[in-house]
Amino acid sequence: MTARDVLLDVLRTEDVRHIFGNPGSTELPLIDALAGADDLHYVLALQEATAVGIAEGYAQATGRPAFLNLHTSAGLGNAIGALTNAQANHTPLVVTAGQQDYRHIVTDPLLAGDLTGLARSVSKWTHEVRTAGELGTILRRAFHDAMSPPSGPVFVSIPMDLLDDGGDHPVPPPSTIHRRPVADALDELATLLAQPPVGKVGIVVGDDVATADAVAEVVALAEALGAPVHGAPLHSLGVFPPLHALWAGMLAPAATAMNAALSGYDRVLLIGGRGFMAYPYTPGSALPATTELLHLAPDAHQLGRIYPTRWAAAGDPKASVAALLSLVRSRVDSNAVAASVEVAGTRRRAAVQALEDTAFSRYDTSPIDPMAAAHALVRAVPVGSLIVDEAITTGVYVRGFHHEPVPGRYFFNRGGGLGWGMPAAVGISLAHDRAPVLCVVGDGSAMYSPQALWTAAHERLPVVFAVVNNRQYLILKNNLRGMNGDSVRNDRFVAMDIVDPPIDYLALARSMGVSATLVEKAHDVGDAVRAAFESGRPHLLELPIAAP
Repeated sequence: MTARDVLLDVLRTEDVRHIFGNPGSTELPLIDALAGADDLHYVLALQEATAVGIAEGYAQATGRPAFLNLHTSAGLGNAIGALTNAQANHTPLVVTAGQQDYRHIVTDPLLAGDLTGLARSVSKWTHEVRTAGELGTILRRAFHDAMSPPSGPVFVSIPMDLLDDGGDHPVPPPSTIHRRPVADALDELATLLAQPPVGKVGIVVGDDVATADAVAEVVALAEALGAPVHGAPLHSLGVFPPLHALWAGMLAPAATAMNAALSGYDRVLLIGGRGFMAYPYTPGSALPATTELLHLAPDAHQLGRIYPTRWAAAGDPKASVAALLSLVRSRVDSNAVAASVEVAGTRRRAAVQALEDTAFSRYDTSPIDPMAAAHALVRAVPVGSLIVDEAITTGVYVRGFHHEPVPGRYFFNRGGGLGWGMPAAVGISLAHDRAPVLCVVGDGSAMYSPQALWTAAHERLPVVFAVVNNRQYLILKNNLRGMNGDSVRNDRFVAMDIVDPPIDYLALARSMGVSATLVEKAHDVGDAVRAAFESGRPHLLELPIAAP
């Protein structure tokens, strides 16, 4: 097989259907190879950070590594900020870039650079392919390691002349890997979970529960224990059914708030990697001194790394929790558990109804109240819809009103780098066979990656981009208010407002082939969303929202 054949064969046998990128001259051998490969679809983005976001959304939605091709050092440099999100989100990406032609690399030609050094800080590992003979092994390793816990981006630099090597090169077959439970340690864990009275054990779940397809197993464990379930701060995916009686909501990303929420438990079982990520700083520990931590994670590196554990083990969440269930059920008082779950269900239903009533009571304000805007947007989409949330200060309401019981329908960026949402929505639509997606995005975030609008139009994807526009960086203003410094004393917030001049999002969208609508009343939001989806094409909605 030639080097081109090797590359295409690995992509096909790794179930790659889409290649994401923005090509340059050093990537032309790949582009040329794709001219005869109708089964591999190149998704063109107009800027590398946008390409990363699209690939990340696709990978999160499919649960498989996405293949991303960037343009040498300049394109890779443009992508670094977006790759920090992929790294934080543990998104499996095989990232490649074209290195200059090695036949004159010694002369330091234009576009040559230390690509592996540039990518090292945002990658699990980096490698520059040295010979065509190693290409198959390196690419196979890249797909394997991108998915191995903890999943994340890996980077491969491919010299542009290498793909033109006409020699015959081997391609190793893909591996089959079985994820197994922590069998030997589960009996002790079951005893530790069953010992406290019902309600004195809490569960915290992170994104690893969703990526391991373990939500159903965690629900069964919570019901067997009568244990309230908290989402890890800023979790990116649906980790537990939002309307379930035992759902206690997401932990706030502040140590003081987490400590208060967990203080009523004798023991907390954390399932997943990082469970207590904080932003910004607040004093004290997230874990109460009187609460023992039990930790099950696929990544052994996270065990005991920050907080001491009474019990910890590395293992697959789905298989381990499934094996744990029978051990727990044999140790608990099922009648006491059932009574506790019934009481929790009554409280949960009352809390959900109170939140709905509050949102409806705010529909008549102008500009639109952020809670009402989020409520109207989320309620306009049918059950089973896909929602991407980068609404920042309004996002807490988007998450709160999203009651979809099926995992894999809600996506959020735990990495915190702006500009992820719009391109991620494009990738998620592609991953779901061009399914409709509602992307709720703040005005500041929208300006980081507006190129995603063009790709959505080019691919004819039914994505509704709802820009909730308060014309300011409100989250930064609120942080300054918390500091209570000169900005508050002088009532002057430097570089926080986007008003001089205001951005015309409708014109911006239309310039890239996307229809756009201004919606100024909460009562009109639902009709606007439904009309946009019925068009079957991308559409941008601008919602001017109030800000305190």
